[in-house]
Amino acid sequence: MANAATLSIDATLLPDEIALTLSNISVLYTPADANDGWYYRLTNITGSSSDLIRSAESYIQKGTTPTGVDTGSSSSTVATADKVKFLFIRHLSVTDDGSTAQTADSIYVCFDAGTAAHNEGDCIEIGPGECWFGKLSGATVADVHAISAIKAGGGTSSTKIQCQVAAVLDDVA
Repeated sequence: MANAATLSIDATLLPDEIALTLSNISVLYTPADANDGWYYRLTNITGSSSDLIRSAESYIQKGTTPTGVDTGSSSSTVATADKVKFLFIRHLSVTDDGSTAQTADSIYVCFDAGTAAHNEGDCIEIGPGECWFGKLSGATVADVHAISAIKAGGGTSSTKIQCQVAAVLDDVA
């Protein structure tokens, strides 16, 4: 399927004594129409809560035809009001230089325009080498915030963590 995201997952959950093996799970997300566009960035998550997806960045592709950004135009750029329909985040286990190992800190993400923090009950944690993905129903670009902090809710950090962010955004502007 052109322009679709396909994820295949195999996992073993729970302790060995009661292990449940999940296999051949797949997730598919296809942009709904020409207003949906792919966004991809290598992103550095800092020790301050901020937007995960920056507005004024370019869409990689909208609809079925790749688009570029016209000079002097904002028609192909991300806006804070754009809706996040699908989101994929992968913690690369390195700092912002792309080569220094970083296994002490996690990425914390919230979806309600609140402050992302290691001790907020509504944040998800993405540890070193882990990824997270989901279909979102109403969050905008301005609602999705991220921060780096010590893993397992251990406290704040000033380390920048490098991650991959891929998303399908509904261009509402």
